[in-house]
Amino acid sequence: MSGEERKQGPKPTQQTETTPQGFTGTVSLELTDLIQMLCLSRSDLIIRVKSHNGTGIIYVKEGQVYHAHTESLQGESAFFEILRWKDGHFEMIPFQESEVKSVSKSWEHLLIEAMRQRDELPGAGGGSAGFPDGPGGATRQEDDDLEFRIDNMFDELEQVAKQVMEEEERGTSTKARRAAGDPGTARPPKVLIVDDSPFFSRQLKKLLEEEGSIEVVGTAKNGRECVDFLATEPAVDLITLDVEMPVMPGDTALKHIMIRHPIPVLILSAFEAGSLNKVFEFLQLGAVDFAAKPRVKEDLAAYSKKLRELVKGTARAHVSHFRRWRRRQGPAVQTEAGMPSDRLLIVLGAEGAYMDWFRLPLSRLARNGTIIGLQKISDALLAEFCKLIDRETGSETVPIVDSMNISGGRFYLGNACRKAGLEYLPESMSLKVQLDHPGDVDWQEGVLCWLDQLAVQASGRMSVYFLSAAQTLPRQAIERLLEKGLRLILPPRDTAICTEMLDAIQSISSHFPEQVLWATQENLMEVW
Repeated sequence: MSGEERKQGPKPTQQTETTPQGFTGTVSLELTDLIQMLCLSRSDLIIRVKSHNGTGIIYVKEGQVYHAHTESLQGESAFFEILRWKDGHFEMIPFQESEVKSVSKSWEHLLIEAMRQRDELPGAGGGSAGFPDGPGGATRQEDDDLEFRIDNMFDELEQVAKQVMEEEERGTSTKARRAAGDPGTARPPKVLIVDDSPFFSRQLKKLLEEEGSIEVVGTAKNGRECVDFLATEPAVDLITLDVEMPVMPGDTALKHIMIRHPIPVLILSAFEAGSLNKVFEFLQLGAVDFAAKPRVKEDLAAYSKKLRELVKGTARAHVSHFRRWRRRQGPAVQTEAGMPSDRLLIVLGAEGAYMDWFRLPLSRLARNGTIIGLQKISDALLAEFCKLIDRETGSETVPIVDSMNISGGRFYLGNACRKAGLEYLPESMSLKVQLDHPGDVDWQEGVLCWLDQLAVQASGRMSVYFLSAAQTLPRQAIERLLEKGLRLILPPRDTAICTEMLDAIQSISSHFPEQVLWATQENLMEVW
């Protein structure tokens, strides 16, 4: 061997299409599961995937996907394209270094995004396709024994990874404190995950249980398994439910849940612009809230934190308070934009409040003052939600998505998790809104940003109506708002899905009997 060869090492053996080196065989296995297994075991391998769609190559080095390409794509787009293929076969060949590093995201990010994109495909919900290994391999069939062995293998690999992390970690985790009987830690909500992707269910379980504040008691691959699980294991506080699934889809499962086992349900699926109509159907059936599956560009740590808070809040919902909303009959009330009025009404909503907006007499309220709603909703879905309210109620609804002047005659709805600079203009009886740069804050911070400014500028003219919310404001903040002259109007407790905010205000209402009032959504106009 020459000196040059000794420096560079032996040249990699050329791989051919007909005589691949490495392991071959036949196994009914999800491609996502294979990638997860290789990454958890920190493998160095190349996966060659062949399908009628073409050929794709995925490089795994030290447990991370670092390069992928098809005949026309490379990088993350190639990786997602390969995982969208519904059939084919794969083979694992010895690792060879690639000069190109086209993928930088973690394998967890990549697989979760791949599952989200698969959910969006037309006809999604029929289960994931299998990739038998090697030419002429068996087609994918249900094999409970094989799936059991694979799941055990994943559990063992994850346990090894967990032990390594625990050895490096300093301090005591929340889960350890709970195991030791720490009385300061509340019982974690028990969650059932319902999703047709075994990979996503495993990742979601890991994500939810990461801090020890949530316990996943089971998973189901479709609505039928969910209903059967609840029949034998009723001790469930919350269900995360996918929309499109085989055997029994999410909407059918939700009907069974609400009739047989009324439990808070959080819809968790791949939502995009244009999908809110489907979400609306689930909310009408009794779902408390919804969340989108994470995207590859999303900060997974931040997403995980928000989702855990949403799960814990939604698990406390009172589904027995759910009331089916029915569209009002008759012509819509016409309003006039810019109608002057010095009365200002702020309506606040969060978890469980989506259907409450449809019950409000928005057109009548807008004719008698300036009405602004703040709902915990993403900026991406805000405009579509406003169109939905407009369509279903006939009330002109304007999204607060940019800087604008707000006045009477229309209903304005904004994202409660977005801060803004506000200036009340008494001469024109309007409100100048200057939204901060995009970037969500928590509901409490966003709401107080609005209320504290308006309490100073519009004192004596302003009322606040609270809808369902699993979050609350600090007692000191509530007292501060009341001391500045704001009127707080609450719905009856048995009409709110989540009551934490109402309970917090009611606890101090006796000190401000003239300023804490009660009104249903339907008769808010009379009380205001």
